[in-house]
Amino acid sequence: MREKDILRYNIYADFYRAYGAKVSKKQILKLLFRFSNQGPKYIFYMRLANYFKKTNKNLFRMILSIHLNRMSVKHGVEISYKSKIGEGLSIPHFNNIIMGENVVIGKNCTILQGTTIGSNLFKSRYKIATIGDNVLIGAGAKIIGPITIGNNVTIGANSVVTTDIPNDVVIAGSPAKIISYKPAIEIGTDYKKFDEFIKK
Repeated sequence: MREKDILRYNIYADFYRAYGAKVSKKQILKLLFRFSNQGPKYIFYMRLANYFKKTNKNLFRMILSIHLNRMSVKHGVEISYKSKIGEGLSIPHFNNIIMGENVVIGKNCTILQGTTIGSNLFKSRYKIATIGDNVLIGAGAKIIGPITIGNNVTIGANSVVTTDIPNDVVIAGSPAKIISYKPAIEIGTDYKKFDEFIKK
């Protein structure tokens, strides 16, 4: 798949997660200018900046980078456009979210306010988490160090995660521990909507 096709698919998938329905190009433009929720806007500009980086369109990348930086300062958010993030990213409440540049996140993930995904400074400041598909990161959660979080994982609010997490679990606490083996899709999230998008 060409980079342009990947960009288009990612953008439509992100907006589908945000609104629960497929949106047209015209609707996306209206939402970018009118909608007060800054999460979908930031994700959109981040996707574009990442695309321009990959295609060596540095002038457009620099312009978007400046705009993203302004949004970051205003909302206390640090998410690098260089990060590897799969389609269907949802940030419902765009405040106080910090993610290291080297983070890898799979498709269909939800990140709530107050989340930190960073390095363990006592080990390596550049190695941080790899997060699978269909992961819900609760408000105030901290994911520290070069750990691996599996698919279909729900991370409870204010959890501190410092060890690898398997697939299909719910974790909570500080340090985080497994409290249930139900996958995230079974506890009331909107992940099924994204499955519908893929089928259409």
